[in-house]
Amino acid sequence: MIYLQNLKKQFGPKVLFDDISFHLRPKERVGLVGENGTGKTTLLRAIINRVGLDSGKIVLRKGARAALLEQELERAGGTVLERVVHGDSRFSEVTREMERLEKDSEYHQRSPEKWSRRYGHLQHEFERLGGYQRESRAQTILLGLAFKPDQLDQPLEQFSGGWRMRVELARLLLQNPEVLLLDEPTNHLDLQTVIWLESFLNNYDGSILLISHDRRFLNALVSRIVELDRGQLTVYTGNYDTYEQLKEDRIAQLEAQAASQSRRVGQVERFIERFRAKNTKATQVKSKIKMLEKMGKIETFQQTKAIRFRFPQPKRTGRLVAEFKNVCKRYGDVTVYRDFSILLERGFKVALVGENGAGKSTFLKLLAGVIDYQEGEIKLGTNVTRAYFAQHLIEILDGSHTVLESLEQDAGHLLRTVKQNILGAFLFSGDDVLKKVSVLSGGERSRLSLARILASPASLLLLDEPTNHLDMRSCEMLAAALADYEGTLVTISHDRYFLDGIINRVWEVNAGTVKEYVGSYSDYRWAKSREAETEAGALAESAEPEKSSASKKDKERKRQEAEARNQRYRRLKPLQDRLKEVERKLESVIQEKQTVETQLADSSLYEDNRKSDRVATLDRQKELAQEESTLMAEWDQLSEQIEDIQNTPTPEL
Repeated sequence: MIYLQNLKKQFGPKVLFDDISFHLRPKERVGLVGENGTGKTTLLRAIINRVGLDSGKIVLRKGARAALLEQELERAGGTVLERVVHGDSRFSEVTREMERLEKDSEYHQRSPEKWSRRYGHLQHEFERLGGYQRESRAQTILLGLAFKPDQLDQPLEQFSGGWRMRVELARLLLQNPEVLLLDEPTNHLDLQTVIWLESFLNNYDGSILLISHDRRFLNALVSRIVELDRGQLTVYTGNYDTYEQLKEDRIAQLEAQAASQSRRVGQVERFIERFRAKNTKATQVKSKIKMLEKMGKIETFQQTKAIRFRFPQPKRTGRLVAEFKNVCKRYGDVTVYRDFSILLERGFKVALVGENGAGKSTFLKLLAGVIDYQEGEIKLGTNVTRAYFAQHLIEILDGSHTVLESLEQDAGHLLRTVKQNILGAFLFSGDDVLKKVSVLSGGERSRLSLARILASPASLLLLDEPTNHLDMRSCEMLAAALADYEGTLVTISHDRYFLDGIINRVWEVNAGTVKEYVGSYSDYRWAKSREAETEAGALAESAEPEKSSASKKDKERKRQEAEARNQRYRRLKPLQDRLKEVERKLESVIQEKQTVETQLADSSLYEDNRKSDRVATLDRQKELAQEESTLMAEWDQLSEQIEDIQNTPTPEL
């Protein structure tokens, strides 16, 4: 579907890609992972030509389209539905041209055949882009992303950044590009919507390359993981869990190779030192020196920085941490909670789940004391102190402060060395603590906000989507710290793996009520599936069995449809088989070519006694380059033939 060939890109001294190559196959799902700042987003943007490359080539199958969901929002007007339906430049271009032709009666009268051919071509393209079903499909996608029916005709500018991001996701899903590039698509989504998106993408017909810090989301979708680390791409077959295991094996192998190389270098250096002054050994010494200069150092895995900390344990509270008594909360005419009561006890670690708009964030804000309520009482227990984290709060950090000054707002009582240790645990080290808050990225602001919470430990911790903008390793370390936390915790998160490691109960919020499920998030999903099975069984018992039989006309129609499908299959099958064979050969050639190029970089190949080996290796490199070019041309031709057959409309029966 798409080939990345020898890509190179650097910003100043920082190298993002150093001669990387990769093949994304048709209908394949691949996860792109790596630490923050390694260049993952830049790579996605390079694929759609929004970032230039220093060298290399990106080859997309002829006629195929690639589309990217970025973390930065585009400026757009109109309603939610209009943005999704008409946000595809190709579709808008086709509809405008059709409208222009329909109004151009002079052209129609002057050249009716040309007019008909042109209009017919546009109409075929309109149908291919789903023009007649486009609005209804857009509505289905938006509802799946938790929009309410009455929100679809509201102006886009009325919605928050998180909701506008959902609109952009819906716009791309509706376009149905052959290559879908997703940069953290689950940020700003609730749990129910993440599960819907996971199901949608599992049934998606194109290829997907995605960046995500949600381990369970990756495990459910991808068949390969591509890691971008220090300018190099490494491919692992399997999901994220498999990648972690394979990476551990690779680390051990690299360390063994590096140790072997170190021993070899030591031997050579001792030889040079021993015989440097002897004229009879001058030629050999010079050869050894050149060999050392050309020897490429084996890079072992460098453990990257990640959040490593343990929450200071808060003062012990009474058994009762918080109590809601007959609470009523309204926003204008909308009542979220009426006569609502619940108890939160010491040691509870609660995940709030439920559909968007059910009242999860309102519950958390009421518990945090950041919003008022109209009736009832919210009472905190003995020695209870609260700390509240939410994404919007990171935006109101004082930009004029340095990182250290911002922390001091909550940790003025601590010694400077203690404050620096806290910031170091959150990856702010050295001169980083003197950075202005205004220049920090979203992830850095999140880490700073969490550091401020840590500096003033509370017995009740309230977290609203704390993993947004954190990379995978940081999410894991945060989960480990929260699992170790001895206070009481209430959190909202779309990251199921994160929740499973820290919570001991789920509170399902629905229509102003809360239903409790004791156990992990996986226990909650199991309980929900059992409830669904029980409900389905009850419905099945009460329903009358449906009886229907197909008419002869219906059977004949189905027979003809099956025959049409068989004819198309017989045309496609040999082409698809050959395409798979070409792709298999092409990957083999690319891998061998990389191996040969590695051999050419080995200094020992250039020693005088290996001239024949060097010539043979150079010849093989040229042969492989020619074979790669020939296979790429055949791949492009086969892809075009397959696309033509697939896009040929099936005759109406």
